[in-house]
Amino acid sequence: MTIYVSGITLDTDLKEIERIKSQIIELSCEIFIPEDKPFNQLSWAENLQNRLGFLSSSKAIYMLPNWRDSIMARIELTAAMSDKIPACFSLEDINKLITTLDG
Repeated sequence: MTIYVSGITLDTDLKEIERIKSQIIELSCEIFIPEDKPFNQLSWAENLQNRLGFLSSSKAIYMLPNWRDSIMARIELTAAMSDKIPACFSLEDINKLITTLDG
C-alpha cells in the first residue's frame, strides 16, 4: 500500500519527516514524498500534474500537521477527496486504514 505524504513546507522539520517515513515503512507501507522527486524543475502546472498522477495511484494521503500552510497540499487533499482516496492526519489514522483494508 502506497501512502502519499503531503504538506511539506520550508518550515517542515526534516528530522520529523524521517521519523514519519520510518514509522510508515514499519507499517509495511510504501511511501511517496513528492519533494523527493525533481518536480521543482518543472513548471508549476507540470509539477501539479505529476503530483496528482502519483496521488491517484496511492491508497491514502497523509497530511502533515502544517499542511494548511501549503497551497499544493490543499490542492492535493481536494483531489484526494474527489477521487475518494482516504485522508490520514496521524499515523494512527494510517494504522486504522490498514486494519480496515486487511479485515
